[in-house]
Amino acid sequence: MEMWLEGLSTVFQGNNLIMLLVGTVYGIIVGALPGIGPMFACSLVLPLTFGMRVESAIILLSAVYASSTFGGSFASILINTPGGVGSVATCWDGYPLAKKGRAGFAIGVVSTASLLGGVLGWLCLVFLAPVFTSIALNMRSAEYFMLGVFALCLVSMAAEGQTIKGLILGSLGLLVSMIGRDPMTAAVRQTYGIMYLEDGIPLAAIALGMFAISEAIDLSANMYKQPEVINAEDSVKTGVMFGFTKPLITIRSGLLGVFMGIVPALGIQAASISAYFIEKKYSKEPETFGKGNPVGLLAPEAANNACVVSSLIPAFTLGIPGSPVAALFIAALIIHGVQPGVQFFSRGAFTHTIFMGILFSQFAFFVIGLLSAKFFAKIVRIPVSLLIPTITILSAAGAYAIRNTVLDIFFAIIFGFFGYILKKYNWPVACFVFGNVLGVILESNFHRVLFASGGSYAPFYTRPGSLGILIATILFMGWPLIKKVFLKIRKT
Repeated sequence: MEMWLEGLSTVFQGNNLIMLLVGTVYGIIVGALPGIGPMFACSLVLPLTFGMRVESAIILLSAVYASSTFGGSFASILINTPGGVGSVATCWDGYPLAKKGRAGFAIGVVSTASLLGGVLGWLCLVFLAPVFTSIALNMRSAEYFMLGVFALCLVSMAAEGQTIKGLILGSLGLLVSMIGRDPMTAAVRQTYGIMYLEDGIPLAAIALGMFAISEAIDLSANMYKQPEVINAEDSVKTGVMFGFTKPLITIRSGLLGVFMGIVPALGIQAASISAYFIEKKYSKEPETFGKGNPVGLLAPEAANNACVVSSLIPAFTLGIPGSPVAALFIAALIIHGVQPGVQFFSRGAFTHTIFMGILFSQFAFFVIGLLSAKFFAKIVRIPVSLLIPTITILSAAGAYAIRNTVLDIFFAIIFGFFGYILKKYNWPVACFVFGNVLGVILESNFHRVLFASGGSYAPFYTRPGSLGILIATILFMGWPLIKKVFLKIRKT
């Protein structure tokens, strides 16, 4: 209890409290912008955290992540355009409610659902993190390497059925992570004589390019008429109270979101859409879904905000990102000299400070979002012609702030065009970022195993833990083929 109280007092210290409030306001604003989403919001602030204390950095990222996910519901409800991938399902009943003159009610529902889902995800983070940590204590380099391979295979799940595309991009991200110096020998490789590449390409530049600049390019290539905006004039309070009257739906959807967050690569889009269709399937009035049923708002919003928090469980405990944004959290920790896993949980009140910061980021977006709902609702009116240069300038500034070199901006632009091309041809951009983050885990642990075993590969398949993960990986990748064989056997 003493650690929790110390963590609570640290969160409310000057700098940390400011980061919490600023991150929340910024996150809601960016989240409310059509089609932007939390990945852009978090990648833009990552370079700004370099000069902060690690507690302030993670609290800022937590506030931005939670509030930008929540803010996406504004655009979904008011203009039928999701603010991010996690707000797609919110459009289906949010906009019909708005057209009936109940936009304020809809905003109240998603506010409560987002808060309760986030708190449920936080409870799972607190109680499941020690379990994952105890597992991490018994893991060695062979297990970490095989876990990284398993996570790399799981990125195909983020590809929405495009397994080959997901694996290709994951592998490309892995190759890009190997540019620069070898983590064990410091040997330079894949630099082609370019001194800039000796330190590798920073993840922040890649993330800004793939998610932010590519978004600006996509917006400029698809300049469309600004959709009609519906005002939120009715009672928000009624919607808030409705959210508290459906605890079973919130818990059920929240637990689904927790599961989706813990499993790498599933993410908030899968969580919100799955929760929506589950509630529709078991509803006594399924025909009302898509026509303004408030349960159709409650379920996806509870699921995606629970997913936001739970995606940090494997990130903090195992160093495996549960989502693309969780990869940025890992990057922020490493930048500040904190390794995810056992070290993260062995720094006294530090861990409790982070946990309390994550909890209060849920309440911050709830309170600020409700008090300023009508103001934030007007953000969706920003013309695309103003949005494009704003995104571009902020992205360039963020890339430059990483190492104060123009070449970082250059590479951010390169990855921006690369990300745009991938999106245009329906390739899963997130898989590339997953592969890039996992590269450090895979390569360093692979070298450690070979060094300790004198060049033998035996530890990868003789240690019980690594062998178990290897078998799980083979079963996962071979499941479509295994399923076909079973079906043929059953028919014969």
